Amino acid sequence: MITKREVVFWLSTWVILTLLFSSSLDSIIVSFYFATILMPVAIATSMFFNRFLVPRFLLPGERIKFSIYFFYMLIVSVYLELLVMILAFVILADYQFEGLGKIAGDIYLMTVILYLVVLVEGLILAISRLKEKSLEISDIKAKLETESRQSISIRSNRKQVIVQLKEILFIESLGDYVQIHTSSEDYTTKEKISSFENRLPSSFIRVHRSFIINKYQVSNFNKEEVFFEDRSIPIGRKYKKTSIEFLQHSTL
Repeated sequence: MITKREVVFWLSTWVILTLLFSSSLDSIIVSFYFATILMPVAIATSMFFNRFLVPRFLLPGERIKFSIYFFYMLIVSVYLELLVMILAFVILADYQFEGLGKIAGDIYLMTVILYLVVLVEGLILAISRLKEKSLEISDIKAKLETESRQSISIRSNRKQVIVQLKEILFIESLGDYVQIHTSSEDYTTKEKISSFENRLPSSFIRVHRSFIINKYQVSNFNKEEVFFEDRSIPIGRKYKKTSIEFLQHSTL
């Protein structure tokens, strides 16, 4: 799937190449056509190098295979560049080699330009992957921190209260407030249930648009309700499948 970043990069490359070739070709229009013919070669080479060779062979350390494939890619890309130059020679330069100019008529310079594009795209892709990995690591750390948490701090009745997670029976939504029901007492705090849900470990699950339960406090359940010591709450239709599977797995 093509991302917005890739579209922006290749459109920018198209514009830059057009401006670059305009310094040696007759006009900006001719330069635009030449860049248009060259773009499929640049995109195909970059895609093969950055999305196949690097992740498949270079990163796993298979340098011999990487070198072989890179050599073949170099030959094929130079051959395709020659085809582009021939097309430009026939169509754009009207069989006049001087019409290609110093840049478009120099295969070595064209190869350098092509692989500069490939390397820049690879650098951008590497930075993007590093950012994704960094976000994944941050998410993992956050999840581990949540899973290891044994209590949660809330503001109830104008004071900060520490509630032990193991004592929570279920959490009920009251609009812009949530009520935390424990085995000893109930606490009410101003917070939406959706944001409160993100602060809880995996032992808690939402079984209804208005209820989150603690699986360790459930005494029994069926397809319609979840039961605690002396209370019960309904299971919402939207949450029924995941809730039943979660509770069945918890009792194994």
